[in-house]
Amino acid sequence: MKILLVGGAGHVGTCTTPYLRRHHDLRVLDIAKPRQEVEYVEGSIADPEALARALDGVDAFINMTMKSGQGGLDRDQTEAQIVDNYTVNCLGLHLLLYTALRLGIKRGVHTSTMSAHYRARSYYPSEEEVPLDSPSVSRAFVAISPANLT
Repeated sequence: MKILLVGGAGHVGTCTTPYLRRHHDLRVLDIAKPRQEVEYVEGSIADPEALARALDGVDAFINMTMKSGQGGLDRDQTEAQIVDNYTVNCLGLHLLLYTALRLGIKRGVHTSTMSAHYRARSYYPSEEEVPLDSPSVSRAFVAISPANLT
């Protein structure tokens, strides 16, 4: 099966690439060149042309893209960083799904990343009873809501 790994040069994608290469024909879409030897399309998940090139001829995709900026989205980030995070994480996912459906690709996986936990705990191991912080994408909606723009 030919698989597109979106975000394959990131932390989680880099760890996943060797397994996928052993079992599938693999292509990576990322803004950074992967460390492993693999078919590579340079580009962003938020770029429709790069997505179309990367998805051409694949049977399925795995999305491991997550832009978290400075360890998660928080009030220390600039408006430009917030917009960039939203563009990659939300609009990029929408474009990936739209382009895949338009090209007839019916198999895909959207994964979470370590960014979903927002910030590292000050103690380890974490206990199950302690709630995790909200995912970065959810924080994007809070950060750009009218109540927080004043």
